[in-house]
Amino acid sequence: MSNKLAILGGTPVRTTSFSPWPIFGDEEREGLMRALESGVWGFNGPLEAEFSQRFASFQGVKHAHCASNGSVTLELALKALGVGPGDEVIVPALTWLATAWCAIQVGATPVFADVREEDWCLDPEDVRRKITPRTRCIIPVHLYSQLAPMDELLQIASDHGLRMIEDCAHAHGSQWRGQAAGGMGDIGSFSFQHTKGMTAGEGGALTTNHDDLADALFRLKNCGRSPSPEKANGFGSNNRITEFQAAVLLGQLSRLPDQISTRSQNIPRLRNALAPIDGIELLEAKPQVTRQGMYCLSIVIDSAAIGGMPRDVFMSALKAEGIPVSAPYEIVYQSELWQPGVRLCRFPAGVDATRQLGIGSQCPVAERISRETGIVLAHQALLGDPSDIRDIADAFEKVVRLSSQLRWKSLDRKLRSGVKKLLRIN
Repeated sequence: MSNKLAILGGTPVRTTSFSPWPIFGDEEREGLMRALESGVWGFNGPLEAEFSQRFASFQGVKHAHCASNGSVTLELALKALGVGPGDEVIVPALTWLATAWCAIQVGATPVFADVREEDWCLDPEDVRRKITPRTRCIIPVHLYSQLAPMDELLQIASDHGLRMIEDCAHAHGSQWRGQAAGGMGDIGSFSFQHTKGMTAGEGGALTTNHDDLADALFRLKNCGRSPSPEKANGFGSNNRITEFQAAVLLGQLSRLPDQISTRSQNIPRLRNALAPIDGIELLEAKPQVTRQGMYCLSIVIDSAAIGGMPRDVFMSALKAEGIPVSAPYEIVYQSELWQPGVRLCRFPAGVDATRQLGIGSQCPVAERISRETGIVLAHQALLGDPSDIRDIADAFEKVVRLSSQLRWKSLDRKLRSGVKKLLRIN
């Protein structure tokens, strides 16, 4: 192994790609041809019906409905629960924007709660502090490789008469005490966006064990049409998927159990390989997690233990060694994509737009993870064989061991530029 960091011109630990993503094969090809030749390309065709039933069965829920993407599913879930103007929705500060934006879309106010160091998911204690008489709903996010602390959050919802939507965009196949993610709250919301652990490029799904909510969700995504001829139609919009997406998703679902199994075997290997390295910690899955689906693997670094190297420099050095890591999400209320909401959203006279959008909120643990200590490893890097895991561990060890070669304050302008370029590209 080179004794010079790749970011400084040394030989990278990893010079070949990890598992490609997305993974596809004959099942997806045959499904697409089946859809093409059937002449049924639009919504609610036989492939969508088959996928919805199979996905519900796999997730262990009574109902599953497909929708156009995993952002609109959150909005439809709030509408089905009757959340609207004047209501507050508690969401984590560390998540993708859609978890909070859905509240704005229905006229409600997102209230940001902090997360816990141990899992990067909603902190039940801060959720309790954020509840007001206007609170109607909690949206826990099963973030990256973790499940939210559902026992405590479900108890809070029960104690205060609140509804719950599980954001399961990262949790395809996950289970908590044998119960499926997306089946513990009132509604579960899934994403099939290109990078997710199961994908059709775009698309989403809504899961529930409640017949009335299932009917409402179907109407909301299907122009108000009822799922049953004997039931009255209602109001809705067009948030449907196509048969082509359903065809791809059927193939993806057939691969998911093996992919979950492969990752579950590789994570302990990586944990053991990284254990001797000071300053690196893989978040532990909770004992209540009986099946661990995932999007990315959550990793914490301690800069003080690696020569004071800032997280972003450490991450750039890992990327130069060929390891697909990135920073966690930006804090929602600090994201550049969130700030334009002040200009783009119309609020009633007298309403403070910055308060309505949660701008200026303070969630110190989430901010620290997002800016300083958190790193995520792409899930496809865990789909290979033990030699892939060895390369990942070797790269971490190399960057930590040779950390003295990098001193951020003394880096010249050219290297600073290179680091920032790597961060933008990746």
